[in-house]
Amino acid sequence: MTDADKRDRIITAAYKVLSEKGYDKASTKEIAMTAGVAQGLINYYFPSKDLLFAEVFRRETEKYCDSIQIPIPADDKPLTFESIANILEIPKIRAVEEPEWLRLRYELFAIGLRNESARATLREMLKTERDSISENVEAIAGFPKEISDTFASIFYAIVEGLGLQKVADPDFKYDEAYGMLAEMLGAYYEQMNKKRKS
Repeated sequence: MTDADKRDRIITAAYKVLSEKGYDKASTKEIAMTAGVAQGLINYYFPSKDLLFAEVFRRETEKYCDSIQIPIPADDKPLTFESIANILEIPKIRAVEEPEWLRLRYELFAIGLRNESARATLREMLKTERDSISENVEAIAGFPKEISDTFASIFYAIVEGLGLQKVADPDFKYDEAYGMLAEMLGAYYEQMNKKRKS
C-alpha cells in the first residue's frame, strides 16, 4: 500500500467515524482501526486531530461540488419558477438524505474557527463552494461574474442556514422555506432580465 493509499484510507475512515460519533467522541484509535492502519500513521500524516478533520472537510467539499451537475437551459430559454425549484432540489435534498454530512460540516466549521492551523482550510473550502455556485449561476442565469460572485455568497449562506435548521429541528418547515426561496430567486431573475433588456 502506497503512502497516498494509506492517507486516503485514514481520511475515509475519519469521515465514517466522525459521521457516526461526532468530533468529541471520535478517537484516532478508532479511526486507525476503521482504516486498518497503525495509530501512529495518523499522527505521521496529520500532526493534530483538527488537521485530519480539516482534511476531511476539504475532501467532502470537493466531492460535493463535483457531484452537482446542474442542467444548463438553452440560450433562448429563460428560467421558470419550476426550473429554479428543480435546481434548488440539489442542495435541499442533501440535508434530508444525508443529515450526518451536514452535522459533520458544522463541526468542521467550528474547528476551522477555533484552530488557526485549520482556518486556512476552512477559508479555502468556503471559497471553493462559493466559486462552484458562482460558476453555475453564470452558466445558468447568464449573470456577469461580479454579480454571480455576490449572489453565490448570499445563496450559500441561505442554503447552509436552511440545512442547519432542518438538522436541528425536525419540525422546521423546510419545504415551505425552499418554496419561498424559489419565488424570491425567480423574482430576482426576472428583475435582472428586465435590466439587461432595457
